[in-house]
Order: sequence, then C-alpha cells, then structure tokens
Amino acid sequence: MPRKDEETFACPVCRMFSRAKDSVTFQHLKNARREMLLALKSVIEEGIERLDAEEKPTSKARKVKVN
Repeated sequence: MPRKDEETFACPVCRMFSRAKDSVTFQHLKNARREMLLALKSVIEEGIERLDAEEKPTSKARKVKVN
C-alpha cells in the first residue's frame, strides 16, 4: 500500500523520485543535470563569442553637410 505522501502521485516515475529524493542516486542525478546545463551554457556562450568576432565593425560615422 502506498504511503500517504505517495498517494497524490499517479505516475510511477513521480513515485520513484518521491521515494529517492533523499538518496545518493537522486543527488547524483541532480548534479549530472546541473553539469549538463553548465555544458550547454558554455556552448551557447562560445557561439555568441564567435558571432561577435565575425561581426565586422561598421564604418565610422561621417559628417554630412546639409544645405
């Protein structure tokens, strides 16, 4: 019979995570997810830096005499 706190979770995966939330496995999964997000962040930042390096500066502003 499920525990009281598990009765609200109909999904088996949700029940598994509610049981394992204080386990070493859950901590490992949380850290792995964080590392994946940090890796994605570095890929995005590298792409932005590459785009910034490829951009050529526009010509300087010049004065135009208006009559």
